[in-house]
Amino acid sequence: MDTIILGAGLAGLSLAYFLKRKTLVLEKESVPGGLCRSYTLNGIYYDIGPHALFSKDVTVLERILELTPTNRLRRSNKVFYKNRFVKYPFENDLYSLDPDEREYCLKEFLSNPYEHYPAHTMLQFFLKTFGEGITKLYLQPYNEKIWKFDPAFMDTQMVERIPKPPPEDVVASAKGVPTEGYLHQLYFHYPVHGGIQQLITNLLTRTQQKTEVMTGLVIENIFHEHGIWHVVTNRGTFSASELINCMPLHELLHCLDVPPHVRCACDRLKYNSLHIVVLQCSQDNLGDNFAVYIPDKSALFHRVSKINFLGSNYCRPGGGSTVLAEITYRPGSYLADIPPDEIKKTVIRDFDRLGLIREADLLDSAVRSFQYAYVIYDVAHREHTDCILNHLAEIGIRCCGRFAEFEYLNMDAVVQRSIRLATLLNGAAHE
Repeated sequence: MDTIILGAGLAGLSLAYFLKRKTLVLEKESVPGGLCRSYTLNGIYYDIGPHALFSKDVTVLERILELTPTNRLRRSNKVFYKNRFVKYPFENDLYSLDPDEREYCLKEFLSNPYEHYPAHTMLQFFLKTFGEGITKLYLQPYNEKIWKFDPAFMDTQMVERIPKPPPEDVVASAKGVPTEGYLHQLYFHYPVHGGIQQLITNLLTRTQQKTEVMTGLVIENIFHEHGIWHVVTNRGTFSASELINCMPLHELLHCLDVPPHVRCACDRLKYNSLHIVVLQCSQDNLGDNFAVYIPDKSALFHRVSKINFLGSNYCRPGGGSTVLAEITYRPGSYLADIPPDEIKKTVIRDFDRLGLIREADLLDSAVRSFQYAYVIYDVAHREHTDCILNHLAEIGIRCCGRFAEFEYLNMDAVVQRSIRLATLLNGAAHE
């Protein structure tokens, strides 16, 4: 075997798809897909958080959409703020705020004392780009809630591509004139059936002639000898001249002998884990919306997704709704010690208290937890990540994927990285 890929998530499988060679993909879980796995509750598919297929890169989007039939959907996302729905992005619906808060957001945006200062942290970026009002009312509390980390200690890698909204749009939104932001996300695609895992299923089908995927493997050791990589697992040793990592760096370094400074850098990388609570109910008060953002810190969940929005195959035959709530937590934090069933009970109570889903209307529920969900861009992120990736490159291990590169990559960016790496390796094979 020429190439071994570690990890059968979207990165590993799309890389195998684009490579013009035979590959062996090794996966720890029993089902491939990583964060693109889907589950069912009473026949309705749901994902590990709300996935949406969109991209500024038209070519990448076309490559993704050729893999599975999709529904094309227009975004309908809201911020649930003080018991009312404000259209997302927040700055495009200031008219929905109380008059004093509307005036606060508008004046601090138009007369912004932070505008000409350089932004070195996420919080500084928000203040510089949106002003104090929008930052204090929505951006700061929501980001503190999702990241479980102070944005004053996060860098700007995640947010630096967010454009400053045109002043005329913000003024118009304060007057009640409809405006749209983040236009590249205004329309998105989603598989017609089977959840986001349908994309994974179709990747497996299309690569089966040249790719072997082995699941349920626990990697115990990785070493390099006489120009060959050897991967020792609970089901034997696999060897290849090329080793590509698509699994979390934390897991890779458990199996690899690396210098102390590299291991130390890995220990300092920060990430969030995720609880997802899925509820089925006879009725809800979420409206015809897909994602609803909840900056209110008295509610445990930060985002709610209504699965019905994704198409007829995601609607309960007897009526009602399937709703997904997300709760992030840092490993070792107080939230990490709360049993999943207690998380679920708290979510149900919060929905009822907010008036979004009444407990009396609840039909069924489930909770799942995932260790690796969100990369945290703390101010030392780039330094530590570069230390690890540079060492791995020096010893001949390439990395591809969200937790393999330790970057907060959306699905389109993961596929883009896979295409880029496959193009490089395919070209090298013919030199």
